[in-house]
Amino acid sequence: MKNSKHIAIELDGTTYHYDGLTLTPIANLKDLSGDIWLISDLQDAISRHMTVEAAPNYVDVILRKKMQESGEFDDSASIIPHWKKKRGRHTTEVFFTALSARKLRYYRDLEAEHGDSVLVFPLYAVLFRALKTIGSKETVAVVFQHNRFADIVVGTKNQILYVNRCVAFDTSEEQLIRLWDTVKAELLSIRKEQRLDLKNVTVIDWIDSIDLPDHTDDSGLKWSRMKETAVVFNGQTLNSSFLRILKRLSTADSASTKVDKACFVFRRLAPVLNAALLTVALALFGGYLYFQHRSDQLGNRISTLEGQLVRMKSRQPAAFDRQGFDSTFAFIQNLTSYRKVPSYGDIIVDLTDGVSEQMQLEI
Repeated sequence: MKNSKHIAIELDGTTYHYDGLTLTPIANLKDLSGDIWLISDLQDAISRHMTVEAAPNYVDVILRKKMQESGEFDDSASIIPHWKKKRGRHTTEVFFTALSARKLRYYRDLEAEHGDSVLVFPLYAVLFRALKTIGSKETVAVVFQHNRFADIVVGTKNQILYVNRCVAFDTSEEQLIRLWDTVKAELLSIRKEQRLDLKNVTVIDWIDSIDLPDHTDDSGLKWSRMKETAVVFNGQTLNSSFLRILKRLSTADSASTKVDKACFVFRRLAPVLNAALLTVALALFGGYLYFQHRSDQLGNRISTLEGQLVRMKSRQPAAFDRQGFDSTFAFIQNLTSYRKVPSYGDIIVDLTDGVSEQMQLEI
């Protein structure tokens, strides 16, 4: 499926494709069509927790200089910061992964040349996400054992306190048991040196991890495995908690550029945005049809009223002679007033009734 998201894992020199159910070794990322999340140990990269005498904005420059002076890489160093914490005006705690500039260019070119979006997630960014997933306010240790390596991250959900990698001579069972003894000694040492209240150790396993040795003693460390998920690899059903953590990753954990992250998010949201735009377009078209219908109704109503107005004007009386009408009307008013005037007989009777016998009346 073209727009599906694939998960590719580069670990210990092998590249895998994880589809949620099966884990399959692949030769090249170009074999995958669609957007890709590439989880990589960035072979030969190193991860550290340091306190740097610099403001957060200048930490990367100081770290590159330190890596160059220490001779960690053949060419110039590149820094991928995972976490920064300002501790003073000119002091910053930083948790980062350093790799050669040549290696980083390889991944940048990979992102640019692939036909779809590719986001790169450093291994220690995944372990930091695991620490956040545990969500403890108290200090805990996360240990990821794979091949002959054991990667350690100590901290809380909001702070990194210690980062290191322990390495065994080979992958024999005896050497891996010694590897776990080294991990235990490392945790006890850092607890003592930094006076940490470290009690819980969460183990993350891979498909080639060995069973956790019995560490029941008086060291005060409580060991437990992170919840696992089943996966089919080479026809066998195995369990891995590392694969379960990948479901908790977000684009913010990626070491890719902001442009690449934005492109990935846009591509993932494109079907939703298209559906939303289609819905809006249909709503606007429906609104247009509705108001067009209402407009037609109002037009018809206006035409009807205009016709009625024309008919009413045609029924008005014809013009007449105002002066002739006024004289006729005045005559009628006079006749009406005359009807109210008493007759001469009534006047004489009234006068006669009002004359006494002693009065003489001459007419």
